Amino acid sequence: MKDSAKHVIPRRLDDPERWLFWTIDEAVVLLGPALLGLAANAFVTGLVIGVGGWLALRRIKRGGGAHAVHFALYWFLPDFALRLAGTPPSHIRLYVG
Repeated sequence: MKDSAKHVIPRRLDDPERWLFWTIDEAVVLLGPALLGLAANAFVTGLVIGVGGWLALRRIKRGGGAHAVHFALYWFLPDFALRLAGTPPSHIRLYVG
């Protein structure tokens, strides 16, 4: 038996976790409005909104990498929303000292 057959090294360690065909954030954006539309008896409308949000999210992620949405949330949401431990609050623009 070859030595390489005993040890398997994964090819893509940094791939994001997937749920069916989508990453977790894409699945939430796609299926969230669809399920809310199903609950409100407007499934087709929710599905159209979900597909539109999914396409917009994919375009945003393609342009700036997988963390572009996270960076945008840091700048546009209040400080308590993300609870990032190692970063300063985004509303402070000038540091003295």
